[in-house]
Amino acid sequence: MRVFLCKKETNMRTNLILRIMIFDFAFQLSAAILPAQAQPTDKAIANQFVNAKLTAKGQLLITPSKTSSKNDFDFLISSWNITNKKLKTRLHNSNEWVSFNAKHEAKKILNGIGNTDVMYANINNTDFEGRTLRLFDPKTRLWSLYWTDSNTGKLDIPVVGSFDGNIGSFYTKDTWEGKKIIMRFKWDKTNPDKPIWSQAFSADNGKTWEWNWYMYFERADNTAKDPELSENQTIKVLELRNYILKPGKRDDFINYFEKHFITSQNILGGYVLGQFRIKGVENRFVWLRGFDDMAARSTYLPEFYRKSLVWKKFKAGANALIDDNDHVYLLKPLNDSGNPTEESKGINANDFAKHKGIVVIDYYTANDGKLDELINLYKRHFPKANNTSLWVTELTPNDFPSLPVIQDKNLLVSITFYKDEEEYESKLKVTESNKDLQNQLEKLLKNKETMTIYPTKKSFGMVEE
Repeated sequence: MRVFLCKKETNMRTNLILRIMIFDFAFQLSAAILPAQAQPTDKAIANQFVNAKLTAKGQLLITPSKTSSKNDFDFLISSWNITNKKLKTRLHNSNEWVSFNAKHEAKKILNGIGNTDVMYANINNTDFEGRTLRLFDPKTRLWSLYWTDSNTGKLDIPVVGSFDGNIGSFYTKDTWEGKKIIMRFKWDKTNPDKPIWSQAFSADNGKTWEWNWYMYFERADNTAKDPELSENQTIKVLELRNYILKPGKRDDFINYFEKHFITSQNILGGYVLGQFRIKGVENRFVWLRGFDDMAARSTYLPEFYRKSLVWKKFKAGANALIDDNDHVYLLKPLNDSGNPTEESKGINANDFAKHKGIVVIDYYTANDGKLDELINLYKRHFPKANNTSLWVTELTPNDFPSLPVIQDKNLLVSITFYKDEEEYESKLKVTESNKDLQNQLEKLLKNKETMTIYPTKKSFGMVEE
């Protein structure tokens, strides 16, 4: 039976046939011109196993790649800054991600067939520490990766696999919230200075994967501070801390302090601005800690000293090296007007980092009621210089009495950076030769003390000794 179509129906059918022909031609053409390396393969599909498979009985069989080696993790042996991106919930079709920063350090063990690392972070105002143990089996040529952290205190079952070129794939069977899963780690060291680690779960034996955690590594300069922590902070409160240490223990304390108490404080908002030895005093250690303001200090102190896992873990070792740590001045920057009662716009933390050399701290204690005159005298005779900052006492009551501070309402402090002792001695001679200045200071001052200090190798000033 013939069916007659109207003109409109005929045009619709013709257009449909043309669209199908054009699509088919375009598909064939694209396949023909696609470069060989871009052709999809099983290995290129993100959700496929790599050097691993499930047997019919559900066993996970993992084989080493042809290039698997004990040197596969050599790229990781360094110090790193990490940006973490993590799903808030897993296997719940979540699209809500949380981000946080971390510090990471890895080193080799067992003559090179293993390595271990530690990661420190602060997540939702809670300290977090994670550690990995990686072991290479020379017989199977497989790596086993073991993880533990401060949340569980348990060593997880190993994730096993190898690197195939620049991509490492590691698997294990586990459970998550009662569900049986396959867990997968992926390492991408294509850029060895910016490697990427990621983690995925599969609840359907590898048919689909949910990637739930990414770590973006960036190699850290051990002599510098994390640019997201200490640098470019506006400091409106300063603790000038001067410790008496056990005889002969100064260098031990410096090493201990710099290993455990710089990043852990910066990450909570107590910015370590420099660590110093005092000239001619064997068992003293000076360090500077800055805050955004007194409210930030009030938040930081209980967080670090009462809740921080780092402090709980390492305080005993630190206290064993200290005789006295109560000599602490609580200061604020003097504002441009020179009025000690007015709020200052603050000091940029980078001002402590940009100078190389020695630091001289002068403590001027004025007679009662003479601080304003002392400040005016100082400003007249010592022109404003970018290597000097002036400080007066922060008189807001100290609300953390377990850490006592000195709050002298008559105190003026100058912190000056010099290239070397020769430059300092030259400036000092000029000042001491000014008899008029010395006479006026004598009338205004109750006391004056000077302290010359030398930055340690890992001080904010990054000064080599």
